[in-house]
Amino acid sequence: MSIFIFSTMIISIIYLIVLGSWHSIEGPFLAHFAILVTITIAIFSAALVFIIQPLFTKSNSNKKSEFTQQLSWLRETSNALSSPAVLLDGLIVKFANTPFLRTLGLVGLEDQIKGMPFTNIIHPADHQIFAELNAEAATGTSNNESTNIRLISLDGSAIPSNVSLTKMREDRDANLTLFQFTPLSAEHTLSSEFDHQFNYHFIIDKLEQIVFQLNFEGKIIFLNPAWESFLEYAIKDSLNKAISDFAHPEDKLMVESRLESVAYGRKPSFTIDLRLISLQGESNWFRLRARSSSNISGERTSVIGTITNIQDIKDAEAQHSANRRAANALLSHIPGMIYRCRHDRSWTFEYVSEGCIDITGYDSLDLLHDPSLTYNLIIHPTDRAAVWKSINQQIAENETFNIIYRIITRKGETKLVQEIGRGVFSSTGELLALEGFITAAPDKPHYVSTLS
Repeated sequence: MSIFIFSTMIISIIYLIVLGSWHSIEGPFLAHFAILVTITIAIFSAALVFIIQPLFTKSNSNKKSEFTQQLSWLRETSNALSSPAVLLDGLIVKFANTPFLRTLGLVGLEDQIKGMPFTNIIHPADHQIFAELNAEAATGTSNNESTNIRLISLDGSAIPSNVSLTKMREDRDANLTLFQFTPLSAEHTLSSEFDHQFNYHFIIDKLEQIVFQLNFEGKIIFLNPAWESFLEYAIKDSLNKAISDFAHPEDKLMVESRLESVAYGRKPSFTIDLRLISLQGESNWFRLRARSSSNISGERTSVIGTITNIQDIKDAEAQHSANRRAANALLSHIPGMIYRCRHDRSWTFEYVSEGCIDITGYDSLDLLHDPSLTYNLIIHPTDRAAVWKSINQQIAENETFNIIYRIITRKGETKLVQEIGRGVFSSTGELLALEGFITAAPDKPHYVSTLS
């Protein structure tokens, strides 16, 4: 009101000055009057703007305050939901609740995803499905049927989910919708019996196995402290590298191929033995077990797994192989064949030394793996029944036997052999196998006998 009074005074003064000066100004009266009217309209317009502008400002401020309060309420509502939810303004993320951030591995990154297009989190192949869902929500024509959409987690893995999109508010300033989803993959669904206060990180940190996770590009995104214990590399220096970067050169291609087959969904899991090289250049054997983090075949996803130190096992195997080679070398010089066989009518061999060649003419591979050849067939047909009866009779008496009988060699020759052995029994007294030694026997007037 004061501006109107002030404007009126100014206009009155201008009128007095102009009208007072007209008697000395030459020119038509109409021109002077037009100038006076123009000045009057300008002053009046300025006053009107000063009066109306605060009213508009107050109205806009009220609208903005109202929208801010409603947005704050929607955020609180979203955050109170137990299911993953995100508040969208059109296609732009306005707010994401904690379950949403936790499920997608985005905890601590809320500020980065605010203002980001929500389609960045949706699998490219499902963009059209989301566009249709968004259109239904905008027009209020949603049929409330479940819709499956794959979301992309921070490690690049796809999370198949059952989703819904609910319209919250629409005006010229905002088109707010609430996006909720429930993961369909078992790997991303916590058991209802899971104790959220349980410190599973403590267990993982104390394991004597390396626990790792690779993103969809095959780069390491998680390692537990066992990595540093075995390989001496700092975890922070090992992240964003490939497992093959630490593998022995001879094992690199193998581990890359196997990990890629799992990452691309061609295989659900695998187990391999490989050598990893420590920071000091020492090579040790490890057993790597890995599996896909998704249940969808053919879907590129992250890989999780464990790495176990098996150097002691490999050393024991190497020692056993060396001992066996030494024993075989020693037995190969003994004029006869040492064996272990089952207690059956075929005398099926489980082990036989290379001395079998000198005795029978057959090598160990023939006697062990040829199903058409058994030691019973090598025994002379006339002596087979007597050999079976004599061995069983002697074992029943004193668990050992000593017998002479004939065999037919590979060349078809008849040879007299002497066999000395014993029975191998279980803790319950069951006869499990026979172990013994067969060598050439001196000529005897009889073919099957027990030596005293």
